[in-house]
Amino acid sequence: MDKFLLILRAFQLTLPRAAAGWLFALLTSNFNRIAIYELGIAAVVITSLLGLYHFLSPFQVIYGRIADRVPIFGLHRAPYVLIGMVISAVAVAALPYIVVPMSQNPHELFGLGIPYITYAAAFLVLIVFGIGFAMAGANHLALVAEVIPERSRGLVTALIWTMLIIGMIVSLQFIRTYMPDYDEQTMRSLYLLSIPVVAITTLLGVIGVDKPRTQNHQVTGGGKLEVDEHGSLKEFAADVVRNPTVRNFFLFIFLFMFGYSLQDNILEVFGAEVLQMTVGETGRFQQIWGSGAIVGMFLMGALVFRGGISKINAITFGISGIGLSMFALAVGAYLAAAPVVNCSLVAMGFFNGFALVGTLTSMMEFTTDKERGAYIGLWGLAIAFANGLASIAGGQLVTSLIESGLLSAANGFAIIFFIEGLVSLYSLYFLWKINLEGFRQRISKDGLSSAMAADMG
Repeated sequence: MDKFLLILRAFQLTLPRAAAGWLFALLTSNFNRIAIYELGIAAVVITSLLGLYHFLSPFQVIYGRIADRVPIFGLHRAPYVLIGMVISAVAVAALPYIVVPMSQNPHELFGLGIPYITYAAAFLVLIVFGIGFAMAGANHLALVAEVIPERSRGLVTALIWTMLIIGMIVSLQFIRTYMPDYDEQTMRSLYLLSIPVVAITTLLGVIGVDKPRTQNHQVTGGGKLEVDEHGSLKEFAADVVRNPTVRNFFLFIFLFMFGYSLQDNILEVFGAEVLQMTVGETGRFQQIWGSGAIVGMFLMGALVFRGGISKINAITFGISGIGLSMFALAVGAYLAAAPVVNCSLVAMGFFNGFALVGTLTSMMEFTTDKERGAYIGLWGLAIAFANGLASIAGGQLVTSLIESGLLSAANGFAIIFFIEGLVSLYSLYFLWKINLEGFRQRISKDGLSSAMAADMG
């Protein structure tokens, strides 16, 4: 592939993730805060809604297989990416029209009137969002694998991963400017913008990239999936349960991601209730975290290209830093000190870069040749369920400790952030119970690229 064409393709393929960054910015930094704080809906309801799409990750497999077999206008990937992203954008655009009626009588979840209908509609809309996102995500990755040569694929996937964060940061800046304070009509127009923004950005990202296949067409990546016909899913599950190394690694991944993700959908609510920040001001939290993450990733990349860093050191350093950052965030909550909060968020994003790369690289290697796909699927399951359950649990803690009147907002959030730090640090216990021989190996350039690719699902 010509170098100029490769650069053009690489840039194009980052655009659908930039569109995803817009959707995530709205959901996890704007919608959650407005629904819980401005509209007074119970936190556990909103965070449960936002956690739904994690549990719909099996649809990636379903839509990946459908796209393999059923082309649209002769194309196997691009139409599914575009349709999936537009479906998700339409779902997000509908949320303001549902969440306001939800807030009118939030305590009658099981009543016979409007609240029941709107709650059910909200869950249905977020399910549709998750299905659309799964359709787009699986086929976007497949498109990368099919059109980018193997030697360049790692760099491109790393760029795509980075674009997701950059897309969120840029989107959050626009959102803050467009709606610095909550206004219902402004919120509706802002969310309706999701449809053209996502559709146009995604279309630019896939147009001309996917090519019709002939009967004898082979994709760039090639490769033949080897299936063990003698084993069954039941036997694999039994082996997983019996194997203490696999169990410990699964628990490590689950607890690390669960502890880190508890703050995802409640951080903006904390800024509103404890620091008395406006919608625009709390929108900066994700920007602050994302900037720290990008710096951490670049530093990790520099270390890798200078000779590598051991996986165990990267993970231990990263998670230890995350734990300490969350303890600092708890102090900032207790003191209602915005400077402490901002510094802790930068540090949390920075250390997450180290821990995430070490963990994802280990996931790629912590498999067997015979069951590689099954094991990577198992680790992906741990991440998806950890993120989904953390979203629900974070809202439940806010509802139980703060909205119930049991504790003040400052004390309640301080306890929640402290719990997050403890859970994150506790995950290291299971890491260190594993045979560490493989973890002492250094992360290579290929391992770094594979780690970025692994997080793209």
